[in-house]
Amino acid sequence: MQLAIEHDSLVKNNIADALPLIGSQSIAVAIVDVLLIGHDDTQMQQLKHTGIKLLLIGHQWCEQKQINALVAGAKGYCECAAVPEMLLKAVNSILRGDIWIQRHLVPKVIGTLITINNAQSNTSVKQDKPATSLLNCLTAREMEVANLISIGKSNRIIAETLNISERTVKAHLTSIFQKLNVQDRLRLAILIKETLH
Repeated sequence: MQLAIEHDSLVKNNIADALPLIGSQSIAVAIVDVLLIGHDDTQMQQLKHTGIKLLLIGHQWCEQKQINALVAGAKGYCECAAVPEMLLKAVNSILRGDIWIQRHLVPKVIGTLITINNAQSNTSVKQDKPATSLLNCLTAREMEVANLISIGKSNRIIAETLNISERTVKAHLTSIFQKLNVQDRLRLAILIKETLH
């Protein structure tokens, strides 16, 4: 399998056996079958606290469960029946800091996270919305890229829209992540939506 060729891999049949190894080895992504997680997310939370990025795989898992998994901290979901090349793309995408989920679900994930953030803000000490001045450190082009990310556009679509290369889009994203101190596209999208909308 191409995944095993490009990345060191380790296979375990249950999460309890995998947890000690994750702490002792430099594992960047865990591919976890949703059947191993069960109905509560205790095991997923244990994996999340190790700092490892989670790619969940399943068989026709409903969209709401996919959304809930990303909200809970997973970095992606892929069908078990996906061709090996697709699984490799998902892993590489997650390693680059992206999320891997059906494109049409991105706005729903963002909306759910914003709703949760707003609910937490209302129940705890009232915090001000992120100041628009935070975004002033971005160049005009970086702001265009950030706005397109906030509506769920892919690097390819952003490149086509702005008439730039995908490599340039990635360079802008790296700069944006550093300037705004965000780790991934999802957090960037939430920040933009909370700040500007």
